[in-house]
Amino acid sequence: MLIRKLPLLVVLLTLFAFTNISAAATYTVPNVKGSYSFLTNRWNTPSGGQGAEIGILNLDGAGAVTSGVMTVMNDGTLILLTVTSGSTYAVSPNGSGSMALNLTGGGINGTLPVGFVLNSVSGSIAKSLQLLELDSTKQSGVLAGTANLISLSGPATAAKLKGTYSILLNWWTNPAPQQALVGAIKFDGVSKVTLSFTDRPGFALATMGTGSGTYSVNPHGSGSINLTLSNGTIMQFDLVMNSIAGTSVAKGIQLLDVTDPSNPSVDTGTAVYE
Repeated sequence: MLIRKLPLLVVLLTLFAFTNISAAATYTVPNVKGSYSFLTNRWNTPSGGQGAEIGILNLDGAGAVTSGVMTVMNDGTLILLTVTSGSTYAVSPNGSGSMALNLTGGGINGTLPVGFVLNSVSGSIAKSLQLLELDSTKQSGVLAGTANLISLSGPATAAKLKGTYSILLNWWTNPAPQQALVGAIKFDGVSKVTLSFTDRPGFALATMGTGSGTYSVNPHGSGSINLTLSNGTIMQFDLVMNSIAGTSVAKGIQLLDVTDPSNPSVDTGTAVYE
């Protein structure tokens, strides 16, 4: 009798397992909740200008993007935008979703559609999103990037950026040669920052250098860095932090170089806590 019951037991356990898998893979709007920092890049070919956007979006877990800010580098122009009321988002059971962001600022007043997929779900909340801007004007350039949950438990301060972070920057240029920088950037938790790096422009040998300067942090998790490099170059960055657990420091930063908005070349990157 026990042997005859065994196949039935196996079937029931198999069905139970598949039911749990199906339930775990079903997502809804509450799975995307909180403040997300984001960075998107646009690469144009064969001759268009480059672009990038960095900022913060606040999602309420009920389908509303309640607020947000973004800095846009677009074809040599710097634009500051605000996400206004009426902005919404939706999530499909398979983890894909969409946003309709109402934007104002810099002479812009309109709605930007964005597609996304969520990932790294823990504690029922997506820790990051992959983003694709769905521009309806058929532009040659495409903006895509990543949003990360900030996870602030209170207002951010400079103390949330403390320690050494590995950094990688990429220059998106057209038609000039490409460029990249890798190194270590160190924050003192108050206002001072130092950098050691290796820089490699296209059609040239890599060079090494250092830098120092100051940084500041805004309460919602954005901030800025001002650096003077050992070769005399001045660099200014907008930044957004992510992955802050409780009282710990930010585990990641996304960066946009805003030194010279008139330059059609755009450099962006990330820094990860070591």
